[in-house]
Amino acid sequence: MKKTSLAVLFLTVFIDLIGFGMVIPFLSFYAREYGASGTTVGMVVGIYSIMQFFFAPVWGRMSDRIGRRPVILISLTASCAGYFLFAVSRSLTLLFLSRVVAGAGGANIGTAQAYIADKTTPENRAKGMGIIGAAFGMGFILGPPLSGILSHLGTKHGFAGNLLPGVAAGSLSLIALLIAFFVLGESKAPDLQPRSGAPPQFDSRVWHEVATHGLLFAVIATLFITLLAVSGMETSVTLHARDRFHFAQLDLAWFFLFMGLIVATIQGGLIGRLAKRFGEKTLVAVGAASFTIGLALVPLVWRVPLLYVVAFFIAVGQGLSYPSLTSLVTKASPPNEHGSMLGLASGIGSLARFLGPIWCGFLYDLAQARGAFYGSAVLTAIAFFIALRMRNQPLLTEGAG
Repeated sequence: MKKTSLAVLFLTVFIDLIGFGMVIPFLSFYAREYGASGTTVGMVVGIYSIMQFFFAPVWGRMSDRIGRRPVILISLTASCAGYFLFAVSRSLTLLFLSRVVAGAGGANIGTAQAYIADKTTPENRAKGMGIIGAAFGMGFILGPPLSGILSHLGTKHGFAGNLLPGVAAGSLSLIALLIAFFVLGESKAPDLQPRSGAPPQFDSRVWHEVATHGLLFAVIATLFITLLAVSGMETSVTLHARDRFHFAQLDLAWFFLFMGLIVATIQGGLIGRLAKRFGEKTLVAVGAASFTIGLALVPLVWRVPLLYVVAFFIAVGQGLSYPSLTSLVTKASPPNEHGSMLGLASGIGSLARFLGPIWCGFLYDLAQARGAFYGSAVLTAIAFFIALRMRNQPLLTEGAG
């Protein structure tokens, strides 16, 4: 992959995901300010992922047909509109609508991954996929502190807490859109066309291919189970940190920054070398094991420094697992289906991100931290055993070219 294409795509995704990092960690606080109940807060947070579940496969299939670049431009426009709408939201209705629009726009990760798959060789695929994870990590490094500062400045001068973070997030997405429009080239080969025009989540042939290809099925299942556990953890750790350690917004911002630094370090610099040396299948297993250790230890710690130690294991799991799994999706599917399969994987991941907080919130109500984190640890342990079996399953030979 040309370094210029890699740099432009990283910059585009990174700038857009700073906006994502500015909004997501504090969305529940803003929803509470406008009178949301706990269930309504869950709906406001979850609608973003549901929109991604529906739109990520659509964008992926569309990118296989009309190209990656136009789909990235359309989705960035939607993200920009959603963030600006978030800035001016003064009611739950507008807040909800802003997340619907932003969720549709933010469903472009599968398309960005397909762009990378177009431009990378199979042996460099995990390194290329690490760019998305690094952008996520960097977004959470810069987004939460920036959002906290802007929200504090805004309320200090009499503005709503979500005004300045929303304006900043929308402006960053607009910059990303302009960069993509003027600099980002097309990556899809003109002779590569999908075998069907239907969105992949409604395409029975795609589901049959997933179900009958052992490695692809295992990868998708591991991705879903892992994200189900991790997305629930992100909600549970907020509740746990507030209940046991009395964390405020700024404390949570630093906590997520710490995890983001670890994820960005792994996915931005180490994942390529690790994948070449050990292979993606091994990294998925190690990541799932690290997840399991970290999640199982959370209820046992009572001091903040130990909480950070446990968070290290969770962040390592996140850093290793996601780019390795997305790389394997491309190696288990033919080139003319990369956008579709990555879009489907992204959509399934979004469904997991919607269900995860609900599941872990339910477990937290039942048994507090033990219920939520032990429940998540069971899921990542299942992912670990699937990953071990995955190591004996062959890659799709036509996906290796």
